[in-house]
Amino acid sequence: MPPASAQAPSPFAGIPGLKFEYYDVEGRTSAEIYASMRARSPNGVTDVGGIAKTAWQIKVGWREVRRGKQCEVSDPLASLSITIHLPRLINQSEVSEEGLAFWRAAIAGLEIHEAGHARIAWEHRHDFNRAAVNAGCKTISKVAKATQARIDAIQNAYDRDTNHGITQMPPIER
Repeated sequence: MPPASAQAPSPFAGIPGLKFEYYDVEGRTSAEIYASMRARSPNGVTDVGGIAKTAWQIKVGWREVRRGKQCEVSDPLASLSITIHLPRLINQSEVSEEGLAFWRAAIAGLEIHEAGHARIAWEHRHDFNRAAVNAGCKTISKVAKATQARIDAIQNAYDRDTNHGITQMPPIER
């Protein structure tokens, strides 16, 4: 299912294979909607005040080819999965004008921020394959861990630079 905002092009455009999971929220005012998002957000959510999350995982694998005492790494492979967790307003027809304006800005900001996380993962999906080219059998596991740590650091810097998405929320239009 595509993201909730339909006015502008999706910030998720160009990132294939995304999975979206939604949790229901409700309220008539911005305060009620925000309280519902905080109360109902999935466990483990940390971005944008804890109301959205992008979960990504890069699984890696390789073959080890042994010839006598020599061991070489071949066929490094990385696969990426990304799941976006977002709120879904289930009572839009009952929401005040102020509440609806808040919702539109909030969901747009959440989508922009979470798409940023997804894009980082997507853009770095081949990092392990490139790093593994020069790895040996004794170092390949360290290469995998270092690659993961580097992508984690990029994700953390993105959160720091955007104040966990707060700076990406568009103004509330009434």
